[in-house]
Amino acid sequence: MTAKTSQNQKLAHFEINILLNAAMKAGIGGGIAVSLLVLVNQIAFPLLRTFLIPPAFITVWIVTGIAAAMFAEQRIVTPRDGFQVGLLAGIVSGTVSGLVAMVLAAFGVTFQQVGQGILTQFSDAQLASMVESGLTEQLLSAGSMVLAALFVCGIGGIVVAALFGGVGGWLYPKFNK
Repeated sequence: MTAKTSQNQKLAHFEINILLNAAMKAGIGGGIAVSLLVLVNQIAFPLLRTFLIPPAFITVWIVTGIAAAMFAEQRIVTPRDGFQVGLLAGIVSGTVSGLVAMVLAAFGVTFQQVGQGILTQFSDAQLASMVESGLTEQLLSAGSMVLAALFVCGIGGIVVAALFGGVGGWLYPKFNK
């Protein structure tokens, strides 16, 4: 390996670290903001839940991608570069908010209907049998709420946040000329 190849590799690693740091900063900030929106969604009145909260989620995810591209500074030249760093930031944001949603579900704050609905799927005899084996109704309910949060906010949230974050990162170089 020549000295020039080694220097190019160091430069590439430096560039990747800058992009990862930018995505992490923006993603953690976006994840915290989405987590706060999840909390507000639990206490908000129905009109707010329907008309204000969903656009707020989308706005936060897009701004997360824009922030990641801004943090990466001059390294974002093309919309493709912005999309990639925004996608990464969205993945981080979705992961953070998904973890928070699962913790909230474990405490019974989110997905309460799922927890109650799972109990209606079993007869009284089945529930009594489960209780005898150590599986209480509360544990069954909490487990189903956490599982719902995992799929809806965890996996689903990561995918949606990544896509909107990518769009935000893609937009940044288009308007930053």
